[in-house]
Amino acid sequence: MKDGSAAPAGTRDLARALVEGACAAGLTVATAESCTAGMVASLIADVPGASEVLRGGAVTYCDEIKHRVLGVSSETLERYTAVSPQTAREMALGARSLFSTDMAVSLTGYAGPGGGTPEDPAGTVYIGLADAHGVTVERGSFAGGRNEVRRAAAARALELLIDRVARSCGSDGD
Repeated sequence: MKDGSAAPAGTRDLARALVEGACAAGLTVATAESCTAGMVASLIADVPGASEVLRGGAVTYCDEIKHRVLGVSSETLERYTAVSPQTAREMALGARSLFSTDMAVSLTGYAGPGGGTPEDPAGTVYIGLADAHGVTVERGSFAGGRNEVRRAAAARALELLIDRVARSCGSDGD
């Protein structure tokens, strides 16, 4: 598993928990991924029953595609760069709109080993989550090589989705 080709059991468990929870709640999900290049969507799709939950995913690795597919504004990309909370926010909103889902998660960051800035070094990933209640963005700092950073960011995105599904169920006034 050193090359990162297989998902660790814990990540598979997170994906299964997301699919089961979202299925039970009747919620749909989409992804917008840059540094993880479709990893989150793939983990979800590996779970039987995912078609009830996952509407689609967009791998938007370059700024042009973030703009054209997800509607991230050119101004945001120029002013804040692709790796910023502002871009993660617009990516999540764009994916939710594009795929007409209840929630969408976005990831944009520096997987390493190169790239990054003093403020956002390699290992920094912004994860956005949009739903009917708005958008939240979390900044993650993940250690390890490129594949470890990508896997850790994908796992965190799944955790955030699971949490949002649980909160959505609790806020519906059972």
